[in-house]
Amino acid sequence: MFPAGDSRFTTSYHTLQLSTGATTIRAIETGDVESDRVVLCVHGWACSVYSFRRLMPLLARDGARVVAIDLPGHGLSDKPDDARLYTLDALSECVLAAMDSLGISGALLAGHSMGGPICARTAVLAPDRVTGMALMAPAGFGTEWELRILRAITPRVVAPLLPSLVRRWMIGLVFQMVYGRLYRPTSRDVDEYWAPSQFPAFVRAAWDLLHCFEWSAGENCGFGTISAPTAILDGRRDSLVIRRWVRRYAEILPHASLTIIEDCGHVVPEEAPELVARAIGALIR
Repeated sequence: MFPAGDSRFTTSYHTLQLSTGATTIRAIETGDVESDRVVLCVHGWACSVYSFRRLMPLLARDGARVVAIDLPGHGLSDKPDDARLYTLDALSECVLAAMDSLGISGALLAGHSMGGPICARTAVLAPDRVTGMALMAPAGFGTEWELRILRAITPRVVAPLLPSLVRRWMIGLVFQMVYGRLYRPTSRDVDEYWAPSQFPAFVRAAWDLLHCFEWSAGENCGFGTISAPTAILDGRRDSLVIRRWVRRYAEILPHASLTIIEDCGHVVPEEAPELVARAIGALIR
């Protein structure tokens, strides 16, 4: 994950048994483990800690302690067959439980896509533990009719069939839609995002999230009460998260700034890690 020959950083992998006892998740950590400037990264739907491979070293070089977690249902974390564990509140409680397990009393939360509303809800549930937020192409303000369309075209009967239907080349087509012009995905990137689709437990969890996660909860989850300073970053070429959803965060959060990144698509932490690192650095200094 980190540049060869850079001996300043070590990467630690943790298996965390959450305090709720509901599941076990993976965390990856780098940077200064003694630093009181902590950044915790929360990925989006169907992603993993891999999303932050380009961002984490930059934050570590700035002297931060940097942690990323695989949410339940993703990466190397457990994938329980329980839809109740894939709601907004359940995943926000998962973030807090991970912080407890790692001995983190407070952190800046950096969330991408689905990770955005999870970070924001965490700040509502435990405002004294969230020192700031960086929301990258955040979801969370979809309308009911948009959600009905999404769910109608993803019936559960299709989920068990996906491992045999999804081909590696299809991921390349998806990449053409979600990435902008700032980063060209590699063959390894394709493999990292394609491999999980071959496991039925991952596909089931991804389906549960599409149908059980509160994708339009932003108006009703207390986001307007968040006092933490927040940097919102979105790509001009983002084709997944509608711009008005992102702007709604800037309108509703009392201490938020919005930056639109030219030529950037949806995958902001991979496409523009330097800009994200600078925005986070300004919040944690």
